[in-house]
Amino acid sequence: MIHRVLIIPIIIVFLTIISVQQSFEHGVGGESLPVSLNNKNATLSVGIQPSIFNPNDNESYLAIGLTDSKTDALIEHTIFDVKLSKNGKQIFNEKFYDDLGNLNIKIISKESSTIKIDGDKDPSSEGWTRKLFSPITMEGPIIVSGGLYKFHIEIATINSGEKILAEKPIEGAISIGEKTDHPVIGLDEKKYNFGITSYYDNVENFTFDSKNSTINFEMPFDWSKQNINQINVVHHEIHIPKTFGDMLATKYDVSLNDIPLAESSVTIDDYSEDARIVHVVLNKKDLLEIADHTNESKMFFSITPSKNIKFPLQANTGNAQFRVGLSWDPPVIHPEQNIAFNIDFDELFSDKKPKPVTFDFVLKQHGEEIFRKKSTGQTNSPTWTNIENYVFSSNNLGPIIVSIEQIDNNEHASVSFVSVVKPIDKPKQTFPIRLVSQINNNGIISSGNYFVDLTWFPTDLSPDEESEFVITIYDKQTLMPVRQAEYDFAILQNNNEIFQKHNIAPAGGSFVDFKFSESNVGSATLQIKNIDKTSQYVQLPILITPEFPFSVLMIFIIMFSLITIISFTNKKLTV
Repeated sequence: MIHRVLIIPIIIVFLTIISVQQSFEHGVGGESLPVSLNNKNATLSVGIQPSIFNPNDNESYLAIGLTDSKTDALIEHTIFDVKLSKNGKQIFNEKFYDDLGNLNIKIISKESSTIKIDGDKDPSSEGWTRKLFSPITMEGPIIVSGGLYKFHIEIATINSGEKILAEKPIEGAISIGEKTDHPVIGLDEKKYNFGITSYYDNVENFTFDSKNSTINFEMPFDWSKQNINQINVVHHEIHIPKTFGDMLATKYDVSLNDIPLAESSVTIDDYSEDARIVHVVLNKKDLLEIADHTNESKMFFSITPSKNIKFPLQANTGNAQFRVGLSWDPPVIHPEQNIAFNIDFDELFSDKKPKPVTFDFVLKQHGEEIFRKKSTGQTNSPTWTNIENYVFSSNNLGPIIVSIEQIDNNEHASVSFVSVVKPIDKPKQTFPIRLVSQINNNGIISSGNYFVDLTWFPTDLSPDEESEFVITIYDKQTLMPVRQAEYDFAILQNNNEIFQKHNIAPAGGSFVDFKFSESNVGSATLQIKNIDKTSQYVQLPILITPEFPFSVLMIFIIMFSLITIISFTNKKLTV
């Protein structure tokens, strides 16, 4: 066990280094470029740390070093003439000298009209150099935000008193990542906060379309092949609150300048406790392909939850021991139905043989556990080997956290995923509803002489809100509206009339307004009777509900089914 504890942190560090190299070679925090000095090949390294802008920390460091490409040895007695700019505006243009060829500058960024430099002046080069016991310090408006910082550096070395210039100035760019927050209001009228971390340049013109659940934002970008060839990847993180159900999905559709991105460019990361992170990573090949189809000077991103389901969701445990996959069936989670969760355990460093493994299956909502079960499963096994079942109630609507904890009895081996319990879709009522009038002759029901078309607004009948019922009466033979048709409009609950009104349809059509009360919530019966001064009538069930909790929703489904049966029966009576 001691050996495992020692090895695991080393593995994590190793994986982190690989990840950082793969993700940030494009210039986030640093860049290395070739230099030719009097037929000698050298490498210029330029870096700014920290590589992520923090508005609460104004201290950073600029490092510039020149090394021999063959030996990696520092080239001593180097002069760096440095110009730094952002968004086309020059920040500073200064000359520096370092006898070791390894320049380090402490930067204190703050708003001011000038930049102050604290250091010594080298008499031979007239460049700024470090003091005996402290580095060069620059203070002023230097690194005041994230984004793309461009540099232009002229290099010279002094060898035996002879000044040797590089064949040409070196130009490049360093990206300082920055997270920006973007408050929005969802369709549920609740406030949410999106975050975007850009590892290239500043995000602009963020918008959110709540109706279509779509995030849009822009970023300045030079689409020239010359610029793209200097970039390895462009990386953005979109931080989505785990409480924002409308924006949670197993897959996201992302487009760049109206061109859909491949699935491989979009990755879901649920590791953070508060937010789901959607990584959008574009490599050089992706950028060159898109460059052939765009003539913009920006990147226009659009991100929306996909209607397609993608399984499994995957995450690595914090101790780098397991990769855990999660999927569920049915793929859309509704209350009051069994959901089968499938958990796959893949050991990252093992002989890949199936082994028994213990774990806790945990469901959380609103920061509280709603279910926990200790189970035993199998690692390195075919999918759908480890299954956990659960039935959510109508009280569990909204985002949920599915956690797999204490894997192999290790508190550091856990993962979490986010999903959503969605309400059952209401049957959509189409209007008008056409009913055939009926005649009740001593208990014998027969078809009458009229069609009655019914429509009401709003579609969902609710208490304390004015409802309008539109009634049109037609002659069944001629299909023409019956002019000056009289009728009685009635609403019944528990076989008692709660409303009745005598009305006339001047041109065959008319309307009746009625406001239900809270005491009317539930099922009722709507009647149109004594049609055109006859004993003929129509009736159908209706539902009055303030919201749509599951129990009431089931009543609506039953009512809707009855309407369908009545309509079908009426059609049969007309035959």
